[in-house]
Formats: sequence, structure tokens, C-alpha cells
Amino acid sequence: MLYPSLLHPKRLLLSFSYLMLCLSPLGLAEDRPNILLIMAEDMSARVGAFGDEVAVTPNLDKLAAKGTRYPNTFTTSGVCAPSRAAQILGVYQQSIGAHHMRTDQFKESPYRTVPPGYMKAYPELLRRHGYFTFNDNKLDFQFGTRQHGSGGPFTIWDAARDGASWENRLTDQPFFGFITIFETHESKIFPQEVRKNDKNRAIPVIVNPEDVVVPPYYPDSKVVRKDIAQHYNNIHYMDKRVGEIISKLEADGEADNTIIIWTTDHGDGLPRSKREVYDSGIKVPLIIYWPERFRPKNHLPGGQSDSLVSFVDLGPSILSLAGLRPPEHMHGSARFGTKEIKERTHIYAAKDRFDEHFFHERAVRTHQYKYIRNYLPGLPGGQHLIYRDNQDIMQDLWKHLAEGKLNIQQSTWFNPQPEESLYDVLEDPHEINNLASNLEYSNVLKDMRLALSDWMKGMPDMAEKPEIDMAKIFWPNGIQPVTEYPTLSQREGVVIAKNNTESASIGYKIENGPWKLYLGPTYIGGGKTATFKAVRYGWAESLEAKIKMN
Repeated sequence: MLYPSLLHPKRLLLSFSYLMLCLSPLGLAEDRPNILLIMAEDMSARVGAFGDEVAVTPNLDKLAAKGTRYPNTFTTSGVCAPSRAAQILGVYQQSIGAHHMRTDQFKESPYRTVPPGYMKAYPELLRRHGYFTFNDNKLDFQFGTRQHGSGGPFTIWDAARDGASWENRLTDQPFFGFITIFETHESKIFPQEVRKNDKNRAIPVIVNPEDVVVPPYYPDSKVVRKDIAQHYNNIHYMDKRVGEIISKLEADGEADNTIIIWTTDHGDGLPRSKREVYDSGIKVPLIIYWPERFRPKNHLPGGQSDSLVSFVDLGPSILSLAGLRPPEHMHGSARFGTKEIKERTHIYAAKDRFDEHFFHERAVRTHQYKYIRNYLPGLPGGQHLIYRDNQDIMQDLWKHLAEGKLNIQQSTWFNPQPEESLYDVLEDPHEINNLASNLEYSNVLKDMRLALSDWMKGMPDMAEKPEIDMAKIFWPNGIQPVTEYPTLSQREGVVIAKNNTESASIGYKIENGPWKLYLGPTYIGGGKTATFKAVRYGWAESLEAKIKMN
């Protein structure tokens, strides 16, 4: 057995560097692509390249013309925090207790999700293999040190702040970046008097109310058209941001080295879309652009893949693009990259507490059918949510409902919801005609029930526990556990850090330098001071431990 602490420090450094090179499947930095994930908020496929004739999205259309479109991509939830938790860990949110929106807003006992210790966010796995990782604007993963905005377990990101970019990395170091564009968020449709922070935000009017198509579950009113048009104009503004990001990549000479992934965190930030497991809530656009040197042979520019893609597949796929094998615990699988596997036959989604109201639904979808199982039948789908009620369109729906002016298609969402729903999404893309009681579809219903049952049996579902009980498991007595600081030892300029909290991640910095991810015995050098700390996801960071090198 090799005992690194007994090696000469320079020899140890070379040995450890060689070990990491061997562990990296692609070796040199120039062989590995940069990967940039751009995620818009609250938006369905209102993009010209996806067939929307109203949308004005020239930059996304150009990106799609050079890349591949994935029109059958689905989030695991119709709302951001559960969806983003599933995306960053590659597991379904209810399996780790991240299914409610949001954990810090649970009035009885705020908490953070505490995933099993062996689960690490895929950017941290990329960071272990030499990638510079950064996040700009938003995390919302349910287990971070900060729930909103930038932040999160410090071991995931080299840089996590507004304005973080690839410019902060070492020369020739590959990067993974995660940029959220907030312009399409639900709140951007709120009236101006509510959007007090947006007074100086000039959104050009590209789409007028008379231009939009009103879905059959809305009344065709001036207010409805106004808010849908505003959403389109916000989308155009977001598209401009995408163009600016790509232009910056080109100006910095990184465009030919960077795989660009663009998608959204769930469906439209409109009533009966966001928060729901209808396609309007979970079906999202996905574009992947490969520079020529990294383009798979089966992905021609401007192509389209009709394969089903789930948000739990994004993490494994991004690891695959970097040449890394996804961890076996991930529920998703690589849909593109070097570890790509066979196509999906089903995608799955969940709906649980939103703000002040509880729901409990599970859904499964194939290319043709959607099945929704409601474990709290009898509750209306459309309920008063304080946040959503800020929208004029929501107030207009309430007004039409009170006046009895909604037809059957428009009022169904406000009625008590059934235990089971079945839709033919090819014939009924708006999911209005429930086929669950139609005997002609009894075999389809049976198959979809079985598919959902098999999925649910394959993992724990923490929604089976009352949220207060789950919160007490994560944060006993309502108090956030604190990660223990690591124990440090040194020998000839090398520091060994021992974890005192099982499965915590450890980071360190030398003097006043940036925080780095601790991977094993590390050469610091004589006379320098190194600072270490640890964090278990969902827990508070440890105190800092310092060591002065001899």
C-alpha cells in the first residue's frame, strides 16, 4: 500500500497529479469541451425554431440552426426549486425530500433538503476532474447555504455570484457554466406597480396582444391577450441576452471550444402552466449546440431529435459530454455524449406543495399518452396562491369564474380534480379531454398505471411523510445541523484533511486565494497558511480550520 504522507512532497505532488490525469478519461484540457448551460425561467417552447410563429427569437433560432433541437424534453416538476434540485443531482426531487416549493417557506418549520451524503451535484464532479465551474444569478436547489440567488455549497462552484463567468479560470482550463436568465420569470408579467424593481427595465414591444394565440383553457379576453403578449416580449428580451452571451464567447475565442445547452426550468409562468404536470407546465424546449470538433456524427446542424428527455438526464448527459461516467445512483441517464444509452419510453413528474397549498400528484408520459394520479382528489386545481394572484391574467380568470363566464374547458381547472386523468397528447395537446373513464382506453390506462407504479416502487417517495416529520429528520428540533470542521495534519509541506462529518465535501484555500475542492493529500508549501472547511449538503458550513506550514 502507498502511504502518501511518507512520500517526499514533490514526489507526492507528481504522483497525485498523475493519478488525477489517469482518472480523467480525456486527459489534456484541450481534449475536453467547455460546457455552458443557459437556463431561462418559466417558459414553454415559445421559440421560432420550435414552430411558434408568434415568437421573435432570432438568436435561439440561429443557435438551433447550428445545433440540435429536442422538442420532447420534460422537467420533473412544474415549478423551479424542485425541478432545479432534480436537475443538479440527477435524481427525482421527491426521493430526497426536495419536492415542496420551497423548503424555507414551510411555515411550521423551515428547513433545507439533506440528500444522502454520497450524492454530489454534477458540477462538483466536474470540478473534481479539473473543470472550472461557475454559476451566475440563481441556484434554488433546496439544499444550498442560500435558498435564493447565487450561492450554494461552496464546493460545487469555483465562482457563484452575479456576473461570474469563464474569465475567472486558469488559462486553458475547461469550464462548466450555469447561467440563469430571469427575464421570462412569472413575476415579469406582474403589473408595473408590483414590479417595483423593474422601473428602469425597458422591454420593447415586439408582439402585440392581437398577435397571440389564446389556448382553449383561457377566455379570449383583452387581459389574457395582454399578459400572453407581455410573456412573448419578455422572451424576446431573454433571446437578446442569449445573443450577448454567445457574442461574448466568440469575442473571447471560446465559441469553437464550447458546447452550449439552452433550456428552461419548467413551462410558462402563466396560470394552468407553471406548477402543473400538464405539458404546459413540464414540457420545455432544449437546444444543444456542438462545435464542429465535438459534434457527434449522428447530429447534423439544424437537426431534431424526437427522443424523450427528462431533466434528471441533464446531469448524466453533461458528465457524458465531459467524458465522465455518470454515478450509478442517478435516476437519469446520458441522452447525448460519450456514454449515451438507449432511448427512454417514459418520462415522470411530480406535483407537491406550492407555497401555502398542498397537492400530491404523480404523472407519467409516453410519446402519445399522459397519465396523472392524484392522491388528494377533490381539491380544485386552480386555487388562490398569493404570489400567482399578482398576475392580471389570474385576476381576470377569477373574475370570469365568479361571473359564470368560463366554458367547460376553461372552468375544469377550477373544479375538484379527479383521482385519475388520462390524455392522448397527440390528439389533445392541451390535455382537456380526460379519457380515464373511456372504456376504449382501458388497456392504455392499465399500462400507464403499471408504468407509474413501477417507477414509484423503484425509489423512496418522501412525500408519503407529512412535511413537518420530514423537516424534523433533516433539521432536528428545527435547527440546521452544522458540519464538523476537518482534522488537519501535515508532513513536509503536504496537508491531509480528515472528514469528521461523514460524506461532507471539503474545500481549502492557500493564504487569501480562492477556495478549491480538496481531493486528497495536498502540497501547500513551507511557510504558508492553508484554511480548510467542510460542508454537508443541507447543513451549515463548518468552522474554518487553519494550518501553518512548517
